Amino acid sequence: MYLKIFSSILLASLVAACATTSQPSAEELKLLDKPPAAVQAKVAKFLPAALAWYEQAERELLPKGRQLTKAEQALARQLGVKRPEKVRVLALETFPLPADKTLRTEAERYGMGSKLEAGRTMGYAILLKTPYADNQQLLAHELVHVQQIERMSSKAFVERYLLEMEMLGYARSPLELEAYSKQNL
Repeated sequence: MYLKIFSSILLASLVAACATTSQPSAEELKLLDKPPAAVQAKVAKFLPAALAWYEQAERELLPKGRQLTKAEQALARQLGVKRPEKVRVLALETFPLPADKTLRTEAERYGMGSKLEAGRTMGYAILLKTPYADNQQLLAHELVHVQQIERMSSKAFVERYLLEMEMLGYARSPLELEAYSKQNL
């Protein structure tokens, strides 16, 4: 019980810290649509391998997850998810990382696999660290990412996510900020 209370406090602190981070400026947002050549080259280099890993992980994880409950499906619809019946939720101690060493290094640089990573969305697979398995706020956050993927496509989402991480970092990423802004429904 103590761990669950501590985990909830930690998650609330992380959410509050991210929510108070400054928004990207209009100039920064404009740059995301036409990134500097060096950033474009880096994303182009990593995108095929990142997308292949992302899609493979989703295929492997989906059959292992549980369906959303009726209440969670209603929440997903409220957040704009078109196909909530396809979503699967997995509670895991650790999240998968790419086998490719270079890609793994980049993923870790973006915060993937860190102790602070409480949730992750990989297509219709939502991964929640075990202490947060029942946290509806975190689930809502990840459902926003599902909606983004449906809206954009997996490839466009992964590409945009890489650009945002590279140029703005996690706390100022428009995709993350959108998820944080909608997770409290």
